[in-house]
Amino acid sequence: MPFQNIRDAYPTYQTLYQLGVFISRSSSTFIRIHNIYLPSIIQFCILCFLILQSLFVIIPSIYPLFIIIFFEGILGGLVYVNAFQEVRERESENGEREFAMGAVGMADSGGVTVAGFVSLGLEPTLCGYQVEHGRPYCRMV
Repeated sequence: MPFQNIRDAYPTYQTLYQLGVFISRSSSTFIRIHNIYLPSIIQFCILCFLILQSLFVIIPSIYPLFIIIFFEGILGGLVYVNAFQEVRERESENGEREFAMGAVGMADSGGVTVAGFVSLGLEPTLCGYQVEHGRPYCRMV
């Protein structure tokens, strides 16, 4: 662990994730993905893996987790920017494009909101499991 306090890993996780998002959102002119289902599925698989990591410590070092979280940010940014690009590039009439842009924006915001509510239950559950199994890191100050 490269930190004096284990809780200091979370700002690093967030920074790496946001760096990945920034890079991928800035690269839409160079990299276009028309099938955004694949990155979304990979993101879900990463979520499942990280939940398992939290429960069973599959990878004992934090450094590979940094790479996984950065990659998660890359995928999140790719899905976001390519969804808007797909809507923008489609021919439409009668203001359908504007409606579709709004729908994509609302879907993104709704997804973030649902994820926040899920995390309200998931984080304490995972923390409780870790504490019960002799890893009180999430309760350390």
